[in-house]
Amino acid sequence: MSQVVNSRSAASGKRTAIRQRMKHFPVKSIDAVIELFKAQISSVRGPDLAYLSLVLGAIEVRLTSDVATGADDATFPEVTFTDVESLYNRFLTLLRQNIPASDVASCRQGAVVVSTREIVQRVSNVIWSTLSGSYHKDRAHIQSLYSLLTG
Repeated sequence: MSQVVNSRSAASGKRTAIRQRMKHFPVKSIDAVIELFKAQISSVRGPDLAYLSLVLGAIEVRLTSDVATGADDATFPEVTFTDVESLYNRFLTLLRQNIPASDVASCRQGAVVVSTREIVQRVSNVIWSTLSGSYHKDRAHIQSLYSLLTG
């Protein structure tokens, strides 16, 4: 019975986290980015750096693609929730498939996973092992999770 209650509680917490992230989208301005960062920093769980990296990566790619095409459009690029959330879920799936839950559980302090040297090394190994051969030659250009997951 307690496993069912814990499972329901975890699902409820996940839905709450998604709703909290959704209310900041679509991101259409620098002010919206700042508000998203403030919300992440003040979160009980602490900032989700992977999520923030994906948001900034999406903005960077859209801004630099306008420059590359010669467009002189000074508008801030719009980033939608589904753009970021789908890549975020893809990243989480990659980690869950390659890092045993017991390793992550051993790093938990309540709802927060503390970044120990061992868990950072495991995440790093998973990321580098997923890169294609061409990326290995040019790793310096993998600057964000966004470029890793969309490359």
